[in-house]
Amino acid sequence: MLTINCTGKLRKEIDYEIKETSQENRDDFYNWHAHLVTIQRRKAVILMNVATRYSIILYGLKKADFKNLSELITNAIKDNLKAEGIKKFYIDEYMKRIEDINYSKTYSRSILSSINYLKKFIDHGNYELASKSNQDMIELNKENNRIPILQLETAYPIEELRAVFKARMGKSYDKVYRFKISLKGIKPTIWRKIEVPEDYTFWDLHVAIQDAMGWFDYHLHEFKAKVPEGKLQIGIPDQEFGDDVATSWQVKIADYFTEENKTVNYIYDFGDYWQHIIELEEIKPAKKEVDYPICVEGERACPPEDCGGIPGYQRILEILNNPEDEEYERIIEWLEEGYDPDYFDPSAVKFDNPQKRLQKLS
Repeated sequence: MLTINCTGKLRKEIDYEIKETSQENRDDFYNWHAHLVTIQRRKAVILMNVATRYSIILYGLKKADFKNLSELITNAIKDNLKAEGIKKFYIDEYMKRIEDINYSKTYSRSILSSINYLKKFIDHGNYELASKSNQDMIELNKENNRIPILQLETAYPIEELRAVFKARMGKSYDKVYRFKISLKGIKPTIWRKIEVPEDYTFWDLHVAIQDAMGWFDYHLHEFKAKVPEGKLQIGIPDQEFGDDVATSWQVKIADYFTEENKTVNYIYDFGDYWQHIIELEEIKPAKKEVDYPICVEGERACPPEDCGGIPGYQRILEILNNPEDEEYERIIEWLEEGYDPDYFDPSAVKFDNPQKRLQKLS
């Protein structure tokens, strides 16, 4: 059950029955405090989850909206979780448990303090809310949930939300995909084998490829896949040029990779133009004790970023093999300290959070 704990101002505005809930029956993850405020001369409700301090603003509310508040709240929770990239499994489970809604009184002064702080933050911001669409409000909510809150272990409400979902509901997947990543045009081949969750998007896979290979994600990328209709390009759409690139964080790897479709091309850095072959080797059960993604195998170090593609990389190898070369000292100084083109340790690979990486794009 979802419980909306209303302040006195909001209770006067709604017609729902207010039911007291005992402390022992409360589940903070399904409890949201709600406060009626005025933002830029319009009524708004600020919702804040008690367990995570994740907030959602319902803005520009009219009298009829308060009679339909339950539907507005559930839709807003679902839309904002989806926009945050929360796994579908988690969203579906959460929505199942909040089909019934109870209205009660607030019980946490700390949460009310955080709501008032958020209200002041918005008041002092340069926001023009009057003309904002629902999508604009979702983007504003995303910004608000990236404001540090000292009471949280993870500092940011969005990170606390993700952590609580995982802690309470476990893994959002039962299977993992094992891929072999091979860099084209270089012998001996530079390659990696990684295992990633089945519910990964192509964006998530991109981040895992970057981390496993050793790239720094400084440049654009693109997946090129074959489909019955022709070719499918997946990456970061360019709205200015109106290209036909599918949005990578909206396309699931499970929707493409099958027994018939086992490979895609992955291009990184359109200048140096590094081409990779991504091959699905196996779909297998996930191990409960393993925190995916993982890198299981691989050989040879990734080429240095911005080295000039394959010709530049080959020239670097020539110089490294000849200390007498006039460019040797310059290249040694330019390369990352301790760079050894023949060395790779899969256990040293550290995988970044794909959602954190995605946030850096905005």
